[in-house]
Amino acid sequence: MTAEIVYEHPLNNKIRTYLRIEHLFTQLSALGQQGGEAQQLSFFTTLFALIDVLDRSDIKPDLLKDLERCESQLVLWSRHPSVSDQKLQALLQQALRFQTELLRAGKLAQALKEDKFLAPLRQRFALPGGCCYFDVPQLQYWLSLPDAEQRQQFSDWLSQLALTEQALAFVLNFIRQRGEFTQIEAENGFFQQNAEQFELLRIKYTHACCSFPTVSGNRYRYAIRFMQLSEQDGRSACAESVQFQLACC
Repeated sequence: MTAEIVYEHPLNNKIRTYLRIEHLFTQLSALGQQGGEAQQLSFFTTLFALIDVLDRSDIKPDLLKDLERCESQLVLWSRHPSVSDQKLQALLQQALRFQTELLRAGKLAQALKEDKFLAPLRQRFALPGGCCYFDVPQLQYWLSLPDAEQRQQFSDWLSQLALTEQALAFVLNFIRQRGEFTQIEAENGFFQQNAEQFELLRIKYTHACCSFPTVSGNRYRYAIRFMQLSEQDGRSACAESVQFQLACC
């Protein structure tokens, strides 16, 4: 059976940032479970990239606004007789808890920015080749610690970002569930449509089509062009019709 690929494309800057943060969290979770110096250095590189993204002033207000929208939608659904009240109440409590805890929390990732061990490393990792051990001997020492001690430290750092990760996952899951996949045919590998204020496109396809989607557009209109890998040009437009599934969220 051919594996399905789900490609997601944001239609505004807010969702673009959300997806980048989610991607970094996914990488951190995987790297934190792996041993080896190369993986550990990748963990720090990814952690510092995440701190840089979370340092933006608009992310926390956007999350709070989206959590409020989720809450409002859940309240509307609660009035529908066919909706499971037990499941809905659990989701509503989650939305309220995330709002309350985010309002109480300080600036996102602030504790990690001020961490006495991480702060000097973050400055060095920002430079090409800046993490050589003659620049950061404390890093060489840290990498020689027992694996269990390192993983505990990884866990402690990630725990300081747990609220942000959970709130973001809640919002993105809510957004993704707004759209249902429908079968589409892209004639000559091309499809376009009005966006109707959607925020996220989800495209499901398989390797059998021998091509991959690229998207251009915004919240008003979008276009999907299927491309093929090309040794000469890197990629080229697909001239054949392509069957795929599309969810507009």
